[in-house]
Amino acid sequence: MNDDDDTAALLRLEVGRLRSRESRRRFDPVVHVGHLGGAHRSSRVPSADPLLGHLLDPGTRAEVVSALLEELGPAGSSVSAWLTRVGDPVVQDEDLAWLSAATHALGTFGFDLEGFWTFTRTGWLDVRTGESRTWKRLRL
Repeated sequence: MNDDDDTAALLRLEVGRLRSRESRRRFDPVVHVGHLGGAHRSSRVPSADPLLGHLLDPGTRAEVVSALLEELGPAGSSVSAWLTRVGDPVVQDEDLAWLSAATHALGTFGFDLEGFWTFTRTGWLDVRTGESRTWKRLRL
């Protein structure tokens, strides 16, 4: 298997993991930083609502990613970041906001960004390239 095959398998597996742990139609987004299929840290993010909207500003997003990076260990390596959320795997403002926060935080801590994906119960989206894959019935 080459790196592209390995990554495709990990992306598919992450969709399967999301499906197995989240059966509800509505759930809060979760941001993850680390390695697909390996060590990573995650943080649930309250869904935007009028009372909590201030929690989702760009600075707070960057602080969330920074805190996750601090838990990972020493800087200087490459890591991935991803978002799990409801909906379809098409680019949404939330995806771009988290990509921006991840890019900023990783740069500050000296990490390289391997990739940034959004995962939903129906598939995945590479937010940087727009490539995506969906399944009606995912078999692992």
